[in-house]
Amino acid sequence: MIAASYSPPASPSALVTWTQNAAIFAVCANLFSTALANLGFAVFLVLFLCVCASDQRQHLDTKNFPVGVVIAIGIYIGWQVVGLSYTDAPMSYALKSIFSDRKILYILPLALTFSDERPKTRFLSAFLATSTVGLLASYALKIKFIHAAFNPNPDPSYVFYVFRSHATQGMVFAICVFLAFWFGFKQQIPARRWAFYAMAGAFLLNLATLTPGRSGYVVFLVLVVWTFAIWRGFKGVAVGLVAALCFGLMAFYASSSVHNRMMEGVAEARNYLTSRAETSLGRRVILYQTTLDMIKERPAFGVGTGGFKKHFSAIAAEKYTGWRAVPFDDPHNQYLFIAAENGLIGLATFLFMIGMMLKYCLKGGSIYGKMAAGCVLAWSATSLFSGHFRTFPEGHLIAFIVGILMVNRLPGGDPLQARKPSTAN
Repeated sequence: MIAASYSPPASPSALVTWTQNAAIFAVCANLFSTALANLGFAVFLVLFLCVCASDQRQHLDTKNFPVGVVIAIGIYIGWQVVGLSYTDAPMSYALKSIFSDRKILYILPLALTFSDERPKTRFLSAFLATSTVGLLASYALKIKFIHAAFNPNPDPSYVFYVFRSHATQGMVFAICVFLAFWFGFKQQIPARRWAFYAMAGAFLLNLATLTPGRSGYVVFLVLVVWTFAIWRGFKGVAVGLVAALCFGLMAFYASSSVHNRMMEGVAEARNYLTSRAETSLGRRVILYQTTLDMIKERPAFGVGTGGFKKHFSAIAAEKYTGWRAVPFDDPHNQYLFIAAENGLIGLATFLFMIGMMLKYCLKGGSIYGKMAAGCVLAWSATSLFSGHFRTFPEGHLIAFIVGILMVNRLPGGDPLQARKPSTAN
């Protein structure tokens, strides 16, 4: 019996590397600018097509391609297309609603291009470095003369956010707490290790004291639980829940920013019927209740793709007055929105898609896939309070993270073949 000799595939060409770099640029630019993000992804798509048309397509990982995710995405978007047949919304508006979900399609070319470990670590390094620049800028804006330069009439209660929204900034900073810890854990030199740990602490401190987005708090707590689950499996989930509860309580009582944001939200939700001015949580209560009324009227099929705004407006105008009756095109809840427009059948297709993403993220046992799965879970949690799979910055971000980190090709191409011995007589 003679062991088979195995030659790993040649290193990717400059074309493949630049294709990957274009995607990395797009995801980092997405934190700051819609135009730059679109430009970066357009360049990525052009370079990706060039790779497909050349002999460099051998470096695309078709073996580990997430076919199940493709099928799930097809079913999800396909049911929205079916919803066009019974919607009473203008066709252009309904098609725009479907177009909002285009971001999940980005997963597919990214999965083909990023299955190797090196571009994944390059992406994570660039993402952490870009986020660190945002972190430093966020702290700098609290310096008195810099704050005054950006705000000539300074309001002490006003908080600047560097990224495109405070929700985006909070969610990214929450991810970077764990990403910086992971980079630190990998370091062999103590000084470097503790530098990354200090960076993680700086992200966490900013999240607790400066960045006001409640979505960031949710992402952080979900990732706490998920980190313990990775470490100890199902037993770790219970430990993680306890740890998340402890973190939440400490932040609530130790951080005036967290405490004030949470209590403000509770007050807004309680007083939504008596408040003279529109509030964030008060608006959400109105949105949830009215959307539930829509779902009860047509539970199976919904009102049709793109029909949310028209039907919501009719119900709200009948039930409320003032700011409570203002038309709205999104209930700030991904699940309620899908159920309202495409019924419980549409909601089932969305949950099936999320399940397939998690399945393929966890399929190979790679740490990168586990990172992607944690982000999918975090986005699924924050989407209870927003539409983060459809909004531009958060939707693009989760598509890029999942697409880049989901699949993993071990060095040497086909790991099963690489381990098989061959026999010779």
